[in-house]
Amino acid sequence: MILFPPWYGELGWEVMVWAPRCRLQADGRACTVTSFVGMDALYGDFATFCSHDRVSRNDGEFPVAYRSPTLHKRYGNPNKRCSVLIHARGITRKRHYNYTRWAELSRDLPESCAVIGSKDDAAIATCEDLRGLPLQDLMDIIAGARVVVGVSSGVMHLAAACGTDVVAWGYSKTHFGETLEKRYKETWNPHGVRVEWITAEDWQPEPRRITKAIERML
Repeated sequence: MILFPPWYGELGWEVMVWAPRCRLQADGRACTVTSFVGMDALYGDFATFCSHDRVSRNDGEFPVAYRSPTLHKRYGNPNKRCSVLIHARGITRKRHYNYTRWAELSRDLPESCAVIGSKDDAAIATCEDLRGLPLQDLMDIIAGARVVVGVSSGVMHLAAACGTDVVAWGYSKTHFGETLEKRYKETWNPHGVRVEWITAEDWQPEPRRITKAIERML
């Protein structure tokens, strides 16, 4: 029996590094993974899941082997409910990165849009509200969409793990020897999804830049 240490870090790292690394190391053997409540859908194909009682995720807690070999699964069973999904991140721990121009952007969004994420994330009046879904249901909705749109976040990396195209934005700073743009397009793109990356040093790109990127995807 393999007992992996509990995971307390960020969602993007869990989806793109930790879960696939555990999957590879398990190699068909019995194992147990411990993470946040509700994250069992990431591990059910290879491990027994246990939840810990931590609620908030730790910034800066990353696996040592950032680029070590991993075994990625394509998540989600496509539920073709909405073609465009918006993650309007609203968590307080990264509030200086969160987008503030959703009201302007919403005027030019195409039809069949929905917002996803947790109940702490923002709603958009013109979009169907799909926030707060259990993880498996969320992955099914993402897998059936044509594009997921939002500021760089764990949910955006989850979209790539579901094989869905992404429109994302953020600054051009380098972390772990690469930019966020490279991470989205190459390092954390196991299924080769299309990525429209918008560089915005203040994390507030013009709404028209975003809608143009969505139009190109569609």
